Amino acid sequence: MTATDDHASLMAEDSVSQAGLRACQEILREESCRSVRYFAQVDSTNSAACRDLHNPSAVDPLSDKTQLDPTLPLPRLYLADAQTAGRGRLGRQWLADDGTLTFTLLLDVGDAGCATIPRDTLPLVALASGVAVARAIEFLAAPVAARIKWPNDVHVGGGKVAGVLVEAVAHRPDRLVVGIGLNVATRLSDFAANLQSPARALSELGRGPTERYAWLPELIRQLRETYARLANDPASVLEELRARCLLTGGAVRYRFGETEGLADCVGIDDDGSLIIRDPSGLRTLRSGEIWQVRGGVVG
Repeated sequence: MTATDDHASLMAEDSVSQAGLRACQEILREESCRSVRYFAQVDSTNSAACRDLHNPSAVDPLSDKTQLDPTLPLPRLYLADAQTAGRGRLGRQWLADDGTLTFTLLLDVGDAGCATIPRDTLPLVALASGVAVARAIEFLAAPVAARIKWPNDVHVGGGKVAGVLVEAVAHRPDRLVVGIGLNVATRLSDFAANLQSPARALSELGRGPTERYAWLPELIRQLRETYARLANDPASVLEELRARCLLTGGAVRYRFGETEGLADCVGIDDDGSLIIRDPSGLRTLRSGEIWQVRGGVVG
């Protein structure tokens, strides 16, 4: 992996997609991100970012044995043409092919006004990321409507099109890893046996780009803009999240620890937690699993 001639902050393997490379160069020109690591293949872009945080000067055994320059600035984009072990929430695998866009942002965390992510907004980052993805989809594939299934799955046309995985590394509280997968032209029929809930690919809508890297610059723009809103006006992000919530006003099935049951979804509180009502009264879910119940069918 070497730095390209035109951008010292763009480290890309020789065999990466030219469309992806152009998207990375556009992102750097706009300063939506300040550095990029671009792999032809990696186990997981989130895992690559976490490895860099654990030991930024080490040789990455799953790249091309080239060391990362630890001085590369943030936010940093990690991009891969192929992932062999993509990860989703709760230890699940993120299934992807060459029609799926998979990338990770490594963000700085600190005091308000001095970092991309103020420390007191950390609980809302995953939710805000879902809002940003929904906004990008509506911009590029208008007039579709994108909804958010708490906490951060993005749904269009009755199925999941995107997911977000946010990870912190214990010894680096000043950093946050945000991974995103988007089904652009994913061949979902190849994964039918492994899908646990309805999924869609954006190409099925007949709107918006069908080349996956055509989505990347706008996604990064929306993510940076939404993180800026989160830092300066978190109430506006929560307001938009509530307006996009797929679950509010409907029936859900939930699992939290050993507790599982059916409930009505009341809404989202100021901490980003989901408020539900079951026979025992109101509950607040800060984590766990939630499924939409539609006409007696859980989805």
